[in-house]
Parts: sequence; C-alpha cells; structure tokens
Amino acid sequence: MHTKTSWPKAGTFFLAGVASAFLVGKVSAVLPLLRAELGLSLFQAGLVVSIFNLIAGCGGVMFGAMADRFGHARIGLAGLVVAAAGSLIGSFAETPAMLLASRVVEGGGFFMATVSIPPLLLRVAAQADRQKVLGLWGAYMPTGTGIMMLTSGLLAAYLGWRGIWVLTACLILVIAVFVALAARSVRSTGKPGTSISFADVRRVTRHRGPLLLALIFGAYAGQFLAVTAFIPLILVEHANWSLAAAGTAGAGIIAINIIGNLASGPVLDAGYSRKAVIIFATIAMIIGAALVMADGLPVAVRVCGGLLFSAVGGLIPGALFSGTAVHAPSPGLMSTVNGLMMQGSSIGQALLPTLVSLVVGMTGLWASALLVTMPAALIVIFAAYGLGRLENQNSVEHPA
Repeated sequence: MHTKTSWPKAGTFFLAGVASAFLVGKVSAVLPLLRAELGLSLFQAGLVVSIFNLIAGCGGVMFGAMADRFGHARIGLAGLVVAAAGSLIGSFAETPAMLLASRVVEGGGFFMATVSIPPLLLRVAAQADRQKVLGLWGAYMPTGTGIMMLTSGLLAAYLGWRGIWVLTACLILVIAVFVALAARSVRSTGKPGTSISFADVRRVTRHRGPLLLALIFGAYAGQFLAVTAFIPLILVEHANWSLAAAGTAGAGIIAINIIGNLASGPVLDAGYSRKAVIIFATIAMIIGAALVMADGLPVAVRVCGGLLFSAVGGLIPGALFSGTAVHAPSPGLMSTVNGLMMQGSSIGQALLPTLVSLVVGMTGLWASALLVTMPAALIVIFAAYGLGRLENQNSVEHPA
C-alpha cells in the first residue's frame, strides 16, 4: 500500500482512458462525411456509433476476467495497441463492412484497456486518496469524448475523416508509451500462461454487490445517452440552431459531466454514503431530463436542464468505480467487476436511446421520452437502496 499517491502515474493512467474515449468521440462529427464517402445507410451509421456497446454488452465481463487473469498492465497496454491498430486499419476502409470490422477491433482494444486501468490506479494511490483517484477515473469518458467531439469537426476540414482516424491511432500509441513507462514500477499481477477462469466470472456474478453496481451503471448510462444524444437534434429542430452550434452545446453538456466525476471522491470522503450520493444525483437527473424534454419550455431552460442532468449525474460513475474495490469478492477480481459494470453500461446505452427514439417517433412529443428515462431512474434508486443495505451489513460504507 502506497503511503503517498503518485499523481503523475495516476494522471498517465487516466490519460490512457481519455485516449481510449477518443475512439467514441471521433465519430459523431464526421458521420455525414462517412455516409457520403462510403455510402453508409442510416442503420450502418448507427452501427458505427454503437458497435462498442454491442461488443461489451456481449462480453464485457470476459474482458475484465482476461485482465485479472493475465495482468492488468499487460492487458491494458495490449488493449491500447489493439485500439490504435483498429483505428489505423479503419483509415483505409473502402467499404462499410471494412469500417465496421475496424470498429470491432477498436472496441475490443477499448474494453481491454478501460477494464484494466482502475486496479493500476489503486496500486499507485495512497489509502486516503482512493476515492479521489477512482472519481478521477470516472471522468475519462466525458473528457475524451467531449474533446474529440469538439475538435473532430474542425479537424475534418483539414484532415478528412481518414486523417482523424490516423491521428487518433497516433495519440493512443503515444499515450501507450507513457503508460508502459509508468507501469514498469507497478507490481505485476495476473497468472501468465493460464487460461481465463470462468469460475472467477461465476464468483463475481454470484455476489449481489457487483450485480447491483452493473445494474445501476446500466440504468444510469442508458439515461445519460438517451438524453444527451438527442439534445443537438432538439436544438436544431426547436430552436433553429445551426448544426455546429448545436453540436458544440451538446459536447459541452457531455463534458460538464466531468464536474460530478471529480466531485464524487471528495463527497464520499466527506462522509456521505454511496447510496445517498447516487440517489441525490439520480433525482437531479430526473429534474434535468424533465426540463430537457418538456416541449413547451424556452430553449435556455432546456439547455440548463441538460447541464444539471449531466453535471450532477456525473457523481454516479465515480461512486460506482470506487465501489468496485468494496464489492469485488477479492482484490484480484476488480477488473472482472469493472467488466461486468461496463457490460451493464453498454446494454443500457444500446437499449434506452433506441426505446426513446421509438416512443418519441410514435407520439411526436419529446416529453414522452420520460416514459423510458423515468423507470430507469427508479431502477437506479431502488438498486442504490439495495447497495446501501449491503454495505451497511458488511460494515464497508467507508472502506479502508
């Protein structure tokens, strides 16, 4: 156990997550270019965006088990290299099938990296800073996605979408070098030469804690994407904003999620329970979603609702990631728990935006989206109560 947190190493590992999230954010702004050049159908364009969720939804827990079995640093670095290779291959795509295949490779690398890093963060963190460090990790996705959403539209005018794919690959490889250097002095884990243990997966999934974490993350992430993904469209259709302005506002709303991510550690350290933090953030998300989706409200109010929804909702990922150290059946199974959480997140992100689009399409009212997001919010609240009872029973509300 470190007596002092190595913030340079923690920052390096965090940047690995940010670079991985570039793979998610790089797509949105260049979808029109992809459709024009490769002749993507609307369905294929949707797959380019969502293929990550399909991969993790099918096997996220197995990516985590792989990291626990073969070593977090090894699998994390391998994931970064695989992700960069996928992005580089995609830059040469001449058909929709080749682009989608490259996205599958990117997705595999992305999840290998992102489920492996939280245990590395704990290994360079002092006991007193564990909540802060894992709260920082919770910000990797909005940071990387927001940066790339804001910049890829501008870069596309100079580099084209293929240049952005190459640039993303280069950035990931540069970060991978720094991760390799930072990980040299981090104690190695895993059992090289052994196979993935399905017994480890069963051990994790038989515990209520990891299952509740995955359920909460899935319902949270599904709500988050179901609301934020449609904000630019709402601004264009109902406020006559330009595509560029609406896209920038949407990226800003996603990026402000970082505030909650970073605040989660200090809030938990201040003595607030994980249950209370999650429920408070969920109530804020309910109010924010209602403001965003209310058809008759002024656009400024709807944008403020989006900011509330995202900023306060950001408390939830940090609270959940810090919970993996509490609810993993053993320290060596943290990545398996992370993988299960990512699997829940991906299922939620695949299902809820689709349901919102179907319901709004049938009713013609954005307010009807609440018929999807409200039940998801209630699931988070009830699951948080279950998580709180479990932590109270085990006397681990504030883990050492």
